[in-house]
Amino acid sequence: MKANKKLLIAKLETTYGTDSTPVVGTNDVLISNFTVKPLNVRYAERNHALPYFGNRAQINVGDTMIMEYDIEMSGAGTVAGIPGYGVLMRGAGMSETATPTTGPVTYAMISDNEESLSKYFYWDGVRHKMLGAYGSAEWRMAEGQIPYIHMRYEGLYGGVADAAPGTPVLTAFQTPLAMTKTNTVFTLHGFAAPLASLTITQGNEHVYKNRPNSERMYFTNRKMTGQVVIECPKPSVKDFLTICRNGTLGALSMTHGVTAGNKALLNASNVQLTNPETSETDNLVMLSMNLNFVPSSAGNDEFTYATQ
Repeated sequence: MKANKKLLIAKLETTYGTDSTPVVGTNDVLISNFTVKPLNVRYAERNHALPYFGNRAQINVGDTMIMEYDIEMSGAGTVAGIPGYGVLMRGAGMSETATPTTGPVTYAMISDNEESLSKYFYWDGVRHKMLGAYGSAEWRMAEGQIPYIHMRYEGLYGGVADAAPGTPVLTAFQTPLAMTKTNTVFTLHGFAAPLASLTITQGNEHVYKNRPNSERMYFTNRKMTGQVVIECPKPSVKDFLTICRNGTLGALSMTHGVTAGNKALLNASNVQLTNPETSETDNLVMLSMNLNFVPSSAGNDEFTYATQ
């Protein structure tokens, strides 16, 4: 098997854990840096008494599959179009709302009625099938680099078998842009900070349960966090240390992209900055802070991701 011959396809399920049968040429997803754990087995230990040392046999009590990969952070090609990776956002506990004509297409957090995916991963003619898959996203951005959304999905084991993938169609995926002054606008608590890196971790929590009458993954929680590294301003310009001490909430905003149809927008209204640390890079003082994304009393509004 040749390791660089990979293809992922994904489709929303109508009924949890029932194969929605994604099709090559229709449900293709452009991914990078893919890894798969094809069999993640839970075991029950047999602990019977024997008159000698040694291991006891283990019993399989349920198995899942885990896939991790990156998708390039880019637009959909049109301001109101669904991005090619939109299905993956929905499978990671987000709603999808498209504003006709003008856009954007917005992905917001949800706490109920999460959607599951059927996913097929082809690896040089071998198909790995995962059903009832739930995911979690992490936005990873660094100066001079292509921004990525890292995805981690876990779902029910659907089998591994020989299967020819066919020819994918990946025209829905736009060419990404590097994070630079020209391509990216960023503010933190109202300050246009020179940005070195930004990580936003959705923090979805999933559990697997295999019980009589039910085998499935469950969404159980979400704790959204992150980290930012910026050039450290003087307190007279922006006093981030006092903001951290006081636990002040403020907005985070990023628009990445300059052309309509290939923009990504990240927004959060109530971001708490914590654990400030300074460092030196190229004789510049840098400030890193952790991010705590706090929902309002309405809930499910601590962060939105959109394309336009």
